[in-house]
Amino acid sequence: MIQRILFKIFFSLSLPFLLLMIPQGLSAQSSMGARSVSMGLTGVALPGTPWSAFSNSALLPAHNRNVSFYGFRYVGIAEITDMAALFTLPVFHGTLAGAVHKYGFNLYQESRFLTAYKFASGRFHTGISLSYYHVNIGGNYGSAGTLGVDLGFATELTDRLWFGSRLTNLNQPSYGSSDEMLPREVAAGLGYYFSETLFMTAELVKDVLFPLSFRTGLELELVPSFFLRAGFTTEPDTFSAGIGFTQERWLINIGMQQHNPLGLSPALDMGILF
Repeated sequence: MIQRILFKIFFSLSLPFLLLMIPQGLSAQSSMGARSVSMGLTGVALPGTPWSAFSNSALLPAHNRNVSFYGFRYVGIAEITDMAALFTLPVFHGTLAGAVHKYGFNLYQESRFLTAYKFASGRFHTGISLSYYHVNIGGNYGSAGTLGVDLGFATELTDRLWFGSRLTNLNQPSYGSSDEMLPREVAAGLGYYFSETLFMTAELVKDVLFPLSFRTGLELELVPSFFLRAGFTTEPDTFSAGIGFTQERWLINIGMQQHNPLGLSPALDMGILF
């Protein structure tokens, strides 16, 4: 009993330092969904996923209403978990999305409430998202919130080749009266369909405070409705893999990311189409 109490005290004291040690590429993500995790955290040129609401709103799906749920557990630690839920709704000339995202635990928690809209005209797609970010620090350290604006662009260069780009928090938001700026990124990438069953994407992501990161992923439809995926990133160095199942009215994706030296992080998302 005493050992258990001492362990809880030690864990509560040490976990904030572990959060600080987690590199930028592994902190609360701009790329959501187990498909993205499986393919090297790509997303800026990854069409066909509702989680584009976070990674590039210009690529929001144009058909079907969707409700999806996502979870990502950092290096297997329950207290450091990403959880998100979203919906997408086709509207005139585009798609509307709403989402909520939570990250952290009782001593440190980030929340994000997002609304996004995608407009399409021929082969050109434009997206904008508005997010309210809120951070709460336990131990009577208080909380603060701010608004961020993202822009996304995408175009079908050919029937098989996509180009996508994203500007994150272009309004340079910060929490409260502090000088702690939210992450600001510029990302651009390509997605190419080698065939109806084989897709590859690669992108460059530059945070203003961190080195340039290269991300790439591959997706193979091994048999109808069953997908194999793999990818990797630099800055930080991670490797990932996963699988996916898609049916007419539902889908499920499972992913696993290996970070050296932190270890394995599992991801899962489920969606309902109607």
